Amino acid sequence: MKNFTQTLIIFSAVYLFYSCNKTYDNPPVNEVPIGNVISIGDLKDEYPGNAITIDSNYTIFGNITSEETNGNFYKEVFIQDISGAIKLKLKASGGLYIGDSVRINVQGLTMSDYGELIQLDNVDVDQQVVKIATEKFITPYEATISQLSLSEDQSRLVKLNNVEFSELGMTYADAVNLSTGSRTLSDCNGNIMSVRTSGYANFADDTLPSGNGSITGIFTIYNSEKQFVIRDINEVTMDSSRCNAGGGGSGGGGDYLYKDFDDGSLTSGGWKTFWSGTNPNIGEWEMLFGTIAKASNYSNSTNYACESWLVSPNFDLSSATNPYLIFDNVTRYNGAQLELYISSNYDGVSNPDIQGTWFNLTSYVPNWDTDNFDWDLVSSGNTDLTGFISPSVAIAYKYIGSNSDGATWEVDNIIVTE
Repeated sequence: MKNFTQTLIIFSAVYLFYSCNKTYDNPPVNEVPIGNVISIGDLKDEYPGNAITIDSNYTIFGNITSEETNGNFYKEVFIQDISGAIKLKLKASGGLYIGDSVRINVQGLTMSDYGELIQLDNVDVDQQVVKIATEKFITPYEATISQLSLSEDQSRLVKLNNVEFSELGMTYADAVNLSTGSRTLSDCNGNIMSVRTSGYANFADDTLPSGNGSITGIFTIYNSEKQFVIRDINEVTMDSSRCNAGGGGSGGGGDYLYKDFDDGSLTSGGWKTFWSGTNPNIGEWEMLFGTIAKASNYSNSTNYACESWLVSPNFDLSSATNPYLIFDNVTRYNGAQLELYISSNYDGVSNPDIQGTWFNLTSYVPNWDTDNFDWDLVSSGNTDLTGFISPSVAIAYKYIGSNSDGATWEVDNIIVTE
């Protein structure tokens, strides 16, 4: 009897479960209002220069020109129509891909800028974006570096031809420490821009191509600096012969290396500094008047022991016949001679104290300044580099100071040419 009762209870429970179970309604389809259609260019024209919430019921149409699949973009994509392009900062990662044709209701979104690059913040792909079609690819705008406008062309899909990287032997970014890399792209007229690559990109540890060619990606800006972001490593094709404009400066098209510091930066164009010493920062290379490189170990009436390097990017001398180095220099006060080195196997990244074979060129420089109690720069004269012709060359200045003395050295207008 007891077993019968238990069976009856179980049967009743099962019956009630199936008889009471119902089919749930499907979730409602998200309907994004169309509102008033506005072009991307006209929307950006309404940006006043500070972050605003878009109150109008605006909708933009456009095609997606970047995606997050290669790791170089994260929670962001770019959208473009015939009038312009804009960056979308996404609320969550994923959902939009290159070639997607979409409409976006932008009411309630914040329009802001980062370094003057205008963007729409916190876009919810599920709630504000309607995908109309796929594989609607935009043809890149072909332009030169100098033709690109900071305002009109920002966020646009662009293809640059006849360009090359200045830093030979380097990788796009630091894939080990997952840090962003900034590499200098130049054309044969000496125009430059930086290529920014995330350390998370699946090509971050690829070595930069050593040739000349084309690159396709998104043109971005940071204040007055032109920047470029690769969307697919297969859109970098640089296997033609290099021009002689590379090297990290603003010089003419016939120079293998040019650095005049007039942009106020020691490290633009792929230049690097390395320092070691007894007092933090004392003896490091620094900018003087925004146009000259300077090294001194004297501070608060005291000299401090130090060693400080100023290292050029790798540059290509393989097509050179009679290359030479020339620069301006001046010195004051007692201390060690500024030293000059050259290497054909420097990796472009490491401290030159521990990497690369460096030949001391100091005694081959025709004219080092001596302390004659003035600050007038003098020309070094031509230092012959024909013995160092190779596809990847770097030069470096080494400053040394001691606890008992230390000269002040200034360097400017560094040129390798022929």
